[in-house]
Amino acid sequence: MRREWFLPVLLVTPFTARADDMNPESQYVPAAYDVLRFNENYAGLSNPTNRTDWADPLKYIPLGTNSPGWYLTLGGELRERVEGNYNPNFGIGGQKPDTYWLQRVTLLGDVHLGDRFRVFVEGISGVMEGENPPAPPVQQDPLDLQYAFADFVPYLTDDESLTLRGGRFGMSFGSGRLVATRAAPNIPFRFDGGEMIYKRPEWEATAFLTRPAQDNGGISGSDPNTTFWGLYVTHWFDASQQSGVDLYYLGIANDRATYASGTASEDRHSLGTRFFGTQNHWDWNGEGVGQAGTFGDESIRAWTVALDSGYTWETKWQPRLGLKTGVVSGNTGDDHQGTFDALYFKSGYFNDASLIRPQNLIGVHPDFTLKPTRTVTVDGGANWMWRHTRNDAVYSVPGYVAVPALENEPAYIATAVDLNLQWQIQKHLSFGASYVHFFTGSYVHAAGGSDVDYFSTTLTFLF
Repeated sequence: MRREWFLPVLLVTPFTARADDMNPESQYVPAAYDVLRFNENYAGLSNPTNRTDWADPLKYIPLGTNSPGWYLTLGGELRERVEGNYNPNFGIGGQKPDTYWLQRVTLLGDVHLGDRFRVFVEGISGVMEGENPPAPPVQQDPLDLQYAFADFVPYLTDDESLTLRGGRFGMSFGSGRLVATRAAPNIPFRFDGGEMIYKRPEWEATAFLTRPAQDNGGISGSDPNTTFWGLYVTHWFDASQQSGVDLYYLGIANDRATYASGTASEDRHSLGTRFFGTQNHWDWNGEGVGQAGTFGDESIRAWTVALDSGYTWETKWQPRLGLKTGVVSGNTGDDHQGTFDALYFKSGYFNDASLIRPQNLIGVHPDFTLKPTRTVTVDGGANWMWRHTRNDAVYSVPGYVAVPALENEPAYIATAVDLNLQWQIQKHLSFGASYVHFFTGSYVHAAGGSDVDYFSTTLTFLF
């Protein structure tokens, strides 16, 4: 295994002091690293007294002596990840146990020419070694363009803005149940097209028209068979933006949509809402989506409802007891297509193994979280899973059939037990580890499958 990650460890080890420890009088809050790096804002570093981190000279490079809004930001990521997957796809299809190494490297440049224009470019390299089958394009892409877009702001006041974006970019809405970044694989989701983003203190609305970028293991273009568009609106009930409601419409036209019932041209429309918030140590995140449209000569009637809630005790280690539960429709075999399409949902939806796609599924997942220190979080739980209907299959994360529809077998799929660790070593360096075991039922065994063991360790350096 290669050891490129030792260099960033050596580089960042001396710089472990927090910015607020070094300058307790400062009111400036340093920008936090975001999964979508273009959401980070370093304009506050135009004040030299706010530059307390070793990377700050790279985050704010002035492009004019008398124009603080003209600046360049440089950044990047080095991620080293090892995964072990024993009985991938439940062992169906003769897939062998596999342990492999993943590396992701990104470099970005963000040019701000005042408050009304910016250009963002990010390159990416993803490499996979040690795998048994050939590496999929989502893991093996040695050189590609991850993001490249320009923003123009035609309307701007003290508390309102309208941004027009064109090019290649990423999107993540709400809790990521339908549109997210696919952060666990080497190559995240990216889309080619345009966005309009309106913001004010209690509202944010995004309208977009895109084609997803292809995963083809090289310099990628747009998928000519798929068009994806929508409108996502969020209203917050409080200034801290901890509680609110989302309303959204998402549309997709796919010339080659595939489910257990077959492959056909599809036009699918999703209408959804999400309520989220925190109060008196409780937190909640509930979402419901209905889908309509056409699949070949069939009409679409699909849906999902989900709830993620919990209670946190304000005591040592801040224990949180949570419950995630949801129902995702499958195809009942009637004269319509009932399989829900999870679109571009976040990876690790149920656990880090990312083995099952949220389609034709009922899940109940109690979990427990502890924070032994300010920088360490440990959580774990058990997820009982059933098929919503025995007429439909279990789907893999990319969307193909993982376990075929066996109508005479029970609906119960498996119980997945997971344990996870997250350690924010310091601002630029983090470590994560995860273990998952699937206790499978007779339905999986009848299809030729068996129990699954999975583990991962991830070391990430960001600047």
